[in-house]
Amino acid sequence: RPKQSSHKKNLRPLRQYQITHTSNTRANKSTTLNQSIQLMPSATATANENFTMEDNNSGNSALAAESSSLDKRRLETWALLCLFSTLALTAHETDDQNMKRSENIWITTCASISLALSALSSLAHVGNSALSSLFVGTILEGITALILVGLWAGALPIIMDPSNGLAQMYVGKSEGDSADYQATISNANLYFTSWGSGVCALIVLAMYIKERLGGGGGMGMGYTSKWYLLMLASVIVVIESMRFKNQVCGIEGGTADVTCGRNTYGLATGIVGLVVSFLISLFSSLGRDSALITTVAGFVMAVLYTLCAGLLTFDNGPATYVGNHYFSAWAGFFISFAVFGSVLKEFLGVGGGATASAAAESGEDDVEMDRI
Repeated sequence: RPKQSSHKKNLRPLRQYQITHTSNTRANKSTTLNQSIQLMPSATATANENFTMEDNNSGNSALAAESSSLDKRRLETWALLCLFSTLALTAHETDDQNMKRSENIWITTCASISLALSALSSLAHVGNSALSSLFVGTILEGITALILVGLWAGALPIIMDPSNGLAQMYVGKSEGDSADYQATISNANLYFTSWGSGVCALIVLAMYIKERLGGGGGMGMGYTSKWYLLMLASVIVVIESMRFKNQVCGIEGGTADVTCGRNTYGLATGIVGLVVSFLISLFSSLGRDSALITTVAGFVMAVLYTLCAGLLTFDNGPATYVGNHYFSAWAGFFISFAVFGSVLKEFLGVGGGATASAAAESGEDDVEMDRI
């Protein structure tokens, strides 16, 4: 009996050890599970941070590529402006109509300044010099582009005035009671190179403003440049119609009454085109345009400029000779149809517009799934 009681006493510590060991094992498992649960949010946060860093890096790379592309296009435009300025200066100085009057001195000064500034701007865009960091993409480049736009805006009306006889001049048919005067190109080199200089200066300024303001825009952002071109064509139609009205229709026997009536229609079309294209391009740049209103405006301008090109450049029109009046009327015709075709396709969701919207919706779904 004493041995039996001693054996029972020895079993009690063994049972206590087994119970203690089991409880410790359960506690360790619980601690490990808690640690695993605590580590899961950390791992998720780390993964999200990695994805965020990758997105930021890809976004920065895309922005850098876009900025490099814009700089390259500006370099090409600056180089073209330098070339056109050189040719315009040469064409003007070798013209026999250059009588060294005040108007001619102003044209020479404008072309010389344009040549110098565009050459310096082209050099600034080449390489990574101190001039590049000081000029490219800074306010200095914007001021330079604005100065050149102002210079050519003041020079082009003088160059294109037929009464000055520089790039255009009046010729008459001398049929019947009226002389039927019309403006035509007299110096083709000066005519085309001066227009090329003015357009290049305007394009450089538009590129700079777009880069400074960044992206964004409404449904017409993809074809806003066409509305700007239509506005430019309308401005030229207005100027040439006003000039024809004052210099030809204002004199006795200058032209027939039907020609002056057609010129009046061209003037009205130019004014309407100027107002409509300015408003549409402005609201489109601000992202507040309407698809329906833009489509209706494009259709109206297409109809108006179809009649304008027909009345001004056929039969007894005031722009049957090749000149500013002729080119601007046909430019308004082609650009208005290009605008109407673009806005109609966008409004109906045909082609790129529908694909882009579908891609946007797919992207939104992916973002929502990532969030879930």
